[in-house]
Amino acid sequence: MEFRDKPMENLIRIQEKDICKNAKALLLEGEQVVGAYKTVRDQVIFTTHRIIMVDMQGVTGTRQQIFVLPYKKVLHFGIQTAGFGDPMQASQLTVCFADEHEAKFGFIGQQELFAVANAISRCIL
Repeated sequence: MEFRDKPMENLIRIQEKDICKNAKALLLEGEQVVGAYKTVRDQVIFTTHRIIMVDMQGVTGTRQQIFVLPYKKVLHFGIQTAGFGDPMQASQLTVCFADEHEAKFGFIGQQELFAVANAISRCIL
């Protein structure tokens, strides 16, 4: 996964217990998970402080590459909601960082999109 080149699409919410153990190990005391989502293999965890992206690699997914994107480096973000007749994954969040990179996340359902956008707003405003 190269978050700079392609969006994480069709994100489906997962239970906190299903977050990979390496991502859980990165959580700080007092840091809370706002939402955890997965694609077919990869995961993205939005916390009260940052975004943790997990790229599951190899056949079994035991090799992982983890990106940590702190909200304090976010300059701005944008949302695109689904319109009438749009496919379910049309809800998208684009997060732009101080280093001029951006990360895109395609959600299934707008409720998830707004929950994450609100969490980011609380941290950057």
